[in-house]
Amino acid sequence: MSETNTKNRKKLMNPHTAGKKSFALVRNKLEKNKENVSLKELFVETRARKPGRSYKESNENTSSKIAEMEEIETQLSAHDSQPADAYSAVMDPEHPGRLRLYGRGFTKTSLKRKAGNFEPTSNATNDVVQQMQEKIQKMQEEMEEKKRTIRSEVTTEVTANVIAQL
Repeated sequence: MSETNTKNRKKLMNPHTAGKKSFALVRNKLEKNKENVSLKELFVETRARKPGRSYKESNENTSSKIAEMEEIETQLSAHDSQPADAYSAVMDPEHPGRLRLYGRGFTKTSLKRKAGNFEPTSNATNDVVQQMQEKIQKMQEEMEEKKRTIRSEVTTEVTANVIAQL
């Protein structure tokens, strides 16, 4: 079993150095200093070594990915005012149903639920609500018109039956 674990550990491309500390704890620690923590910042934090310590194995892949992310971030931030997502540009695509750097058991749906707990403050949300209210009003008017049409047809039929019976 130990040999199998050793082989599998050597297969890791970007091993983390957080040890037993979960990524959620690392994220919370970073969020105390900064409101929004990017995936790049979390990746760098979980791969950093204490001064004077080095990896047992080569960490060329990890250090090259970090350098690539920093390069992309500087290029995109120089051109755009929006923050760049350098992590997604450098790293391989996610496996279905998984989220890297969030810890065990965290899924895309749980992330959406967490983000969905905030109050809507954007004008876009208000516009959507207004459009929905207009649709509801229009549907109510159509329903009233159909009710009037049915009533008039029923009264016409009843009148025709009464006349026919006389």
